[in-house]
Amino acid sequence: MPKYQTLYTKFTEDELKILAQLKRFFERLQCDSELRNTLNQGDISPGQLKRLKETGILFDLSGFPLSPEDQQNIMLYLFAVTKNAEEELDDEVKQFADKYPLLKLWSRYNEVIYEERSRYVNSHFDKTASSSAKFAAWRKRRITAAKSELGYFGMQISHPSFAYELCDGCSVGCWFCSFAANKLTGVLDYEAERDNIQCIIKHNIDIFGKATAGSALPYYSTEPHDNPHYIDFLRDFEELTGAVLCTSTAVCGDIGWLRELIKYYRNRDLRYGWPRLSILSLGMMDKVHDAFTPMELLDNELLIQAKDNTRPKVTGGRILEEHTGLRDKEDFSDKDSIDLVPQGSIACVSGFIINLVSRKITLCSPCYVCDEWPHGFRVYGEAFYNDASDFPDVINRLVEHSMFMSPPRDKILKFRDDIIFRPTEEGFDLATANQLHHFKGKNKYGPLGQLISESNHTYAQISEMLITKHKVNPIVMRTIVQQLFDEGFIDEIY
Repeated sequence: MPKYQTLYTKFTEDELKILAQLKRFFERLQCDSELRNTLNQGDISPGQLKRLKETGILFDLSGFPLSPEDQQNIMLYLFAVTKNAEEELDDEVKQFADKYPLLKLWSRYNEVIYEERSRYVNSHFDKTASSSAKFAAWRKRRITAAKSELGYFGMQISHPSFAYELCDGCSVGCWFCSFAANKLTGVLDYEAERDNIQCIIKHNIDIFGKATAGSALPYYSTEPHDNPHYIDFLRDFEELTGAVLCTSTAVCGDIGWLRELIKYYRNRDLRYGWPRLSILSLGMMDKVHDAFTPMELLDNELLIQAKDNTRPKVTGGRILEEHTGLRDKEDFSDKDSIDLVPQGSIACVSGFIINLVSRKITLCSPCYVCDEWPHGFRVYGEAFYNDASDFPDVINRLVEHSMFMSPPRDKILKFRDDIIFRPTEEGFDLATANQLHHFKGKNKYGPLGQLISESNHTYAQISEMLITKHKVNPIVMRTIVQQLFDEGFIDEIY
């Protein structure tokens, strides 16, 4: 067993074999609409059963609850186990689970995976102590802002500091692509550019520190498989930074490449299911399941992206659709009337996207998809570099232009563009698509919120009005503005 699979020591070898089969079964269930319909009707054809066995699914299906009327109890039980709240379940749900040992085994597995992967992601990407104080403060504000704007989904984002794109565009063209990636037009000649690329990575280590430089992705709106030297880049990056980069690919038909990719990760201390495989069709899943046994893919997350799958898509990019969420709510007294807001972004980088082909650097962070930011991330600055020699100057200029320790006094002071300002008798509220923030204390805040919401006054002008006209204590005023800034409520698109 690979060294990183210490989490599997909580299961016996026989349990792991069953878990691998259960995982594969649910993958097929998500991808195969005909299988779902048949099971919902309480039956399965001999042909379907034969196909399941051909892909390594050998457990007795009657040992797991599959009927539609069971779904509520299944979800309640799985959620409770993941949250360590099994004792709080109704007796009816507990008795239901007791009838199905496979459900209890699957629940225990999900609990372990959720806990271990959450711990790993948090430790792997939480690198706010950058050598650059400005970048560390800016990124910390972006993380806080994402939680406010994106709600639950914003709390799951890992916020890597860098993304490196080894191609210009993407060959796949997924219909649901939230980044609406352009067609593939260029591929980095990695053998020719290897020294140049290594110099760029070393520059980032010098500027931001090794830990922050290692907090990165080797793709963004690109497909890893499009560059034949993708795994070479992973190895070089690991040698320079000590960090193992993650991979998510939508090209799963090249089984030889998949084997090499999986082999690379299998020798690393990882627990996050890398490489993750985006499955675009039942045919693609068949190819993957026929090439690998259930145990061979137990570590790897398969994201089922087939068109008829119930897995929700972020409605950005090619399928842009705005969701107003709480911003349209006027009465929050009836909590039952507040609808759940869908995931608003697939973006995760709070930092720099570096396209190594076009040599473009984009400073960005996740936000809710909208007409202004249709790809789910705000752009704070863009620049081009020529080669590794001028790269440090270019990226340092982006830092100086876009990152501050306090709001610039000569810039317009306004709220983040997703926020709706609402004055109240006690002060004011700031509503986002997912959250409502209260600021109470009329004497303390005075007309500050109103002036910021007008979005046409500089910080210096607002300070002058508050101090001279409204007799607000300047120390209190600066403290409150700094607090709003530090908590990510102030717009920083300068």
